Amino acid sequence: MFGSDKIEVGKGASAGFATALQEGGRKVMAVNRKRGLGVGAVLLSATCFALTSILLKIALHLGLTPLAALALQSWLASVLLLVYGLIFRRDIFRLSGPKTLAVLALQGIVGSLGTSILYTYALVYLPVSVAILLLYLYPAFVLAAGVLFWRKKAGVKEIAALLLTLAGTILASGVLAGAQHVSVLGVIFGFASALAYTLFNLVGEVALTHLSPLATMSFSQWFSSLGLVLALRGGWTAILWHDYRILGVGLALATVASIFPFYFLLVGIKHIGSDQAAILSTFELPMTFIMAELFLREVPDWNQWSGGFLVLAGIILVNWRGFPGELRDG
Repeated sequence: MFGSDKIEVGKGASAGFATALQEGGRKVMAVNRKRGLGVGAVLLSATCFALTSILLKIALHLGLTPLAALALQSWLASVLLLVYGLIFRRDIFRLSGPKTLAVLALQGIVGSLGTSILYTYALVYLPVSVAILLLYLYPAFVLAAGVLFWRKKAGVKEIAALLLTLAGTILASGVLAGAQHVSVLGVIFGFASALAYTLFNLVGEVALTHLSPLATMSFSQWFSSLGLVLALRGGWTAILWHDYRILGVGLALATVASIFPFYFLLVGIKHIGSDQAAILSTFELPMTFIMAELFLREVPDWNQWSGGFLVLAGIILVNWRGFPGELRDG
């Protein structure tokens, strides 16, 4: 009798252990799926962003001024998002209060619009490789701000990955090979674009605690467009809206280079945080080289490919999940 009770107890304990093991496995799988979604979204965002420099160069070659090119991009994107929201997602218009609206205004006007204007003017004065180098100082700024203001912990892996991506960015830019005649004004614009993009990422992480990525991106885009209306002060009449080439580039900028990359970036930030998303987004650098070769016939040299390899090494390192402790911490 007592022996059978012991057997039953043993079976119950074994069943409980098996259930706990299965539950733990499901949690690990859920964490990995969430992280995989975030990583994939950021890499897809970087691929779309890689097209931005190419499309902006094409727009400038068509005779558009930097502000006119950005207005074309921003206004078309805003109209598309507004129509989509009104038809399919009216819930994005429900905000929690004026503080949330203020956060979105800061992200849209200073973060999104500021980055776009400053980076576009950097492209006017600098080669694409040098402009990207300066823009991609922002992962270091994001990591530093996270440690200083959000009390985030930067481990050895994150710091090593950041150093790899910074080294790859510097090598790929050609600065070490001796880039003479670099415009000081262009450098200022590029450095300032990195600061503005840092703000976009950090404020975006705050906004995503209350809103969906779609709502966050939409309001950021609308505030950016409003800022351009004020900046141009009627200058939109200079845009040749009837020119199919300009309209085509504008639609490409509005979707592939605006709506898609910002949405995917915010999805990534929501799942993996702004610090790791910033490091992963440096995948844009090697993708820009590939796009430049495909569309502009600019063949990258060995410095650029070597730098791209270091960037990819940093991406792999920050996503290395080979230790059981890391899996548990998720």
